Amino acid sequence: MARKFWRDLSASMLVAVGILASTFVAARAAGSGWLVLAGPLLLALAVVGADVLNARLRGESSGPSWAALLMGGACLLAGLIVAFRDPASVKTLMPIIGMAAYVTVLRPESGSKACRSI
Repeated sequence: MARKFWRDLSASMLVAVGILASTFVAARAAGSGWLVLAGPLLLALAVVGADVLNARLRGESSGPSWAALLMGGACLLAGLIVAFRDPASVKTLMPIIGMAAYVTVLRPESGSKACRSI
Protein backbone atom coordinates (compact mmCIF):
# COMPACT_ATOMS: atom_id res chain seq x y z
CA MET A 1 0.00 0.00 0.00
CA ALA A 2 2.77 2.45 0.88
CA ARG A 3 4.54 1.82 -2.43
CA LYS A 4 1.43 2.71 -4.43
CA PHE A 5 0.97 5.84 -2.34
CA TRP A 6 4.48 7.12 -3.12
CA ARG A 7 4.09 6.22 -6.78
CA ASP A 8 0.90 8.26 -6.98
CA LEU A 9 2.68 11.23 -5.41
CA SER A 10 5.63 11.19 -7.81
CA ALA A 11 4.07 13.61 -10.33
CA SER A 12 3.15 16.00 -7.51
CA MET A 13 6.66 15.83 -6.16
CA LEU A 14 8.08 16.58 -9.60
CA VAL A 15 5.97 19.73 -9.87
CA ALA A 16 6.92 20.75 -6.32
CA VAL A 17 10.62 20.33 -7.03
CA GLY A 18 10.12 22.22 -10.29
CA ILE A 19 8.51 25.12 -8.42
CA LEU A 20 11.36 25.28 -5.92
CA ALA A 21 14.09 24.98 -8.55
CA SER A 22 12.52 27.52 -10.91
CA THR A 23 12.07 30.01 -8.08
CA PHE A 24 15.69 29.54 -7.04
CA VAL A 25 16.96 29.98 -10.61
CA ALA A 26 14.78 33.05 -11.18
CA ALA A 27 15.99 34.61 -7.91
CA ARG A 28 19.65 33.99 -8.74
CA ALA A 29 19.34 35.28 -12.31
CA ALA A 30 17.22 38.35 -11.54
CA GLY A 31 19.76 40.79 -12.97
CA SER A 32 21.13 38.63 -15.77
CA GLY A 33 18.99 39.71 -18.71
CA TRP A 34 17.65 36.76 -20.68
CA LEU A 35 18.91 34.25 -18.14
CA VAL A 36 15.96 35.18 -15.91
CA LEU A 37 13.75 33.22 -18.34
CA ALA A 38 15.47 30.01 -17.30
CA GLY A 39 13.13 29.88 -14.28
CA PRO A 40 9.89 29.84 -16.31
CA LEU A 41 11.45 27.41 -18.78
CA LEU A 42 12.37 25.05 -15.96
CA LEU A 43 8.84 25.25 -14.55
CA ALA A 44 7.31 24.61 -17.97
CA LEU A 45 9.50 21.53 -18.40
CA ALA A 46 8.54 20.31 -14.92
CA VAL A 47 4.82 20.72 -15.68
CA VAL A 48 5.02 18.84 -18.97
CA GLY A 49 7.30 16.19 -17.45
CA ALA A 50 4.93 15.63 -14.53
CA ASP A 51 2.02 15.20 -16.93
CA VAL A 52 3.96 12.64 -18.95
CA LEU A 53 4.98 10.80 -15.76
CA ASN A 54 1.40 10.83 -14.48
CA ALA A 55 0.11 9.45 -17.79
CA ARG A 56 2.72 6.67 -17.83
CA LEU A 57 1.90 5.67 -14.25
CA ARG A 58 -1.78 5.39 -15.16
CA GLY A 59 -0.97 3.25 -18.20
CA GLU A 60 -2.02 5.79 -20.82
CA SER A 61 -0.04 7.03 -23.80
CA SER A 62 3.23 8.64 -22.80
CA GLY A 63 2.69 11.92 -24.64
CA PRO A 64 1.81 15.12 -22.80
CA SER A 65 -1.77 16.31 -22.80
CA TRP A 66 -2.86 19.51 -24.50
CA ALA A 67 -3.66 21.01 -21.11
CA ALA A 68 -0.09 20.48 -19.91
CA LEU A 69 1.35 21.90 -23.12
CA LEU A 70 -0.86 24.98 -22.80
CA MET A 71 0.12 25.38 -19.15
CA GLY A 72 3.80 25.11 -20.07
CA GLY A 73 3.33 27.75 -22.75
CA ALA A 74 1.47 29.95 -20.28
CA CYS A 75 4.40 29.64 -17.85
CA LEU A 76 6.79 30.80 -20.54
CA LEU A 77 4.54 33.61 -21.75
CA ALA A 78 3.84 34.92 -18.25
CA GLY A 79 7.53 34.79 -17.41
CA LEU A 80 8.36 36.67 -20.59
CA ILE A 81 5.78 39.38 -19.92
CA VAL A 82 6.92 39.88 -16.34
CA ALA A 83 10.61 39.76 -17.29
CA PHE A 84 10.18 42.58 -19.81
CA ARG A 85 8.52 44.77 -17.19
CA ASP A 86 10.52 43.90 -14.05
CA PRO A 87 12.97 40.94 -14.12
CA ALA A 88 13.22 40.88 -10.32
CA SER A 89 9.50 40.02 -10.07
CA VAL A 90 9.82 36.73 -11.96
CA LYS A 91 10.84 34.95 -8.76
CA THR A 92 7.52 35.89 -7.13
CA LEU A 93 5.59 34.65 -10.15
CA MET A 94 6.98 31.08 -10.16
CA PRO A 95 5.13 29.72 -7.08
CA ILE A 96 1.84 31.24 -8.25
CA ILE A 97 2.05 29.67 -11.69
CA GLY A 98 3.28 26.42 -10.17
CA MET A 99 0.20 26.16 -7.97
CA ALA A 100 -1.99 26.60 -11.03
CA ALA A 101 -0.05 23.81 -12.73
CA TYR A 102 -1.18 21.32 -10.08
CA VAL A 103 -4.76 21.74 -11.25
CA THR A 104 -3.77 21.17 -14.87
CA VAL A 105 -1.40 18.26 -14.44
CA LEU A 106 -2.96 16.28 -11.63
CA ARG A 107 -6.38 15.61 -13.02
CA PRO A 108 -8.44 12.72 -11.67
CA GLU A 109 -8.42 9.37 -13.42
CA SER A 110 -10.62 9.15 -16.46
CA GLY A 111 -14.05 7.70 -15.96
CA SER A 112 -16.43 8.52 -13.20
CA LYS A 113 -17.33 6.27 -10.35
CA ALA A 114 -21.02 5.90 -9.75
CA CYS A 115 -22.28 6.23 -6.21
CA ARG A 116 -24.18 3.23 -4.98
CA SER A 117 -26.62 3.26 -2.14
CA ILE A 118 -26.60 0.33 0.22
